[in-house]
Formats: sequence, structure tokens, C-alpha cells
Amino acid sequence: MKGWHRYAITLVGGLAVGLGAAWAITGGGLSGGAIVNGPWTTSLGFGTKATDPVTRAAVARAGLLALPAKETVYWSAKTDAAGGPLDGNCRYSLSGTPLDARWWSVTIYDEAGYLVANPANSWSVNGANVALDAKGEWRVTIAPTRPAEGAWLPGTKGQPFHLTLRMYNPGKAFRANPAKAVLPQIVKEGC
Repeated sequence: MKGWHRYAITLVGGLAVGLGAAWAITGGGLSGGAIVNGPWTTSLGFGTKATDPVTRAAVARAGLLALPAKETVYWSAKTDAAGGPLDGNCRYSLSGTPLDARWWSVTIYDEAGYLVANPANSWSVNGANVALDAKGEWRVTIAPTRPAEGAWLPGTKGQPFHLTLRMYNPGKAFRANPAKAVLPQIVKEGC
């Protein structure tokens, strides 16, 4: 084999290994955050110059046009309250009280980071479209079939998913200690 062939093969092999490693490292989406609160994780560095290059690449790959934490905090959940992976075959209760933010939303994504295809064309709920009960709490069902009543985020049978919680203009009390903030509960009700 000629000498330049070996160099070409080594170069192509090195590029393939390097690109593959970069793809694998940045494929975790936003779940590698430094702050953990139940099943939710975040980093207050999203959208700032202080963010490390790997996190910046993961944010870019996730398609998140990140704003700094004083404007928006992005939480990601890939598991339920018991630590089990979120499964589109199952039914979950997503519930909580109004969040310490001017506005918030929860969006459902597939494992690749795309909106979950569903016949209802519904991918998100927010503080303006979920009703509060007599106790001042809200509840959303995440399941492949629409519940008889209440708010619903469609899951897709046979497809794992993750949730992104966006809190716009979070309050000072929240920003003081996000790891202790009251965030929505994700409880598996059955499969």
C-alpha cells in the first residue's frame, strides 16, 4: 500500500471517530445539567458566555435558542418521579401548582428531540391553558389516548419521550434556589 493511502485512511478514520464521539457526547440533550430537582435537570449556564463548549454544542444540537437564566430557565425530564424512563405506551400525571415565573410551558419531544407526531397536533401545555382546581393545582394527562376530561399531552405508543419545561422570567425566590423550587410532578399511572 502506498504511503499516502495510509495517511488518507488514518485521516478518514480519525475524522469518523472524532465526529462520532462528538455526536455521542452532545446527544444527551439538556439532561446533563448541573442542577437536579426530582426528575428535572437544568443548568443556569444555558444561553450565556460562561457555558462550556460541550454544553453549547448539546444546546445547539437540541435546537434550543437558549436565553440566559434571568430570562428563561429550561428544565428537561427523561424519567418519572420513580426514576423510570418516560414511555409513550404509558399514562402519566403531570401536575403542580402555578410556577414562580411570568409564563411557563411543558413540551413533549421524542428521543431525537423532535415534537412527538400525534393526530391531535398538540405538543405543549402552559400556565395560560391549564385550569386550576379548588386547591389551586393543575393536572395534565400524558398518554397515547385522550382522557375523558382534563388537559392532555399525547404520547405515542412504542415511542419513548422527554419533557422540556420552560420558565420565562423566573421569580427571584426561584432563582435564589432552583434545586429546591416546587416543579411539576411526573407520576406514572399505568401502562
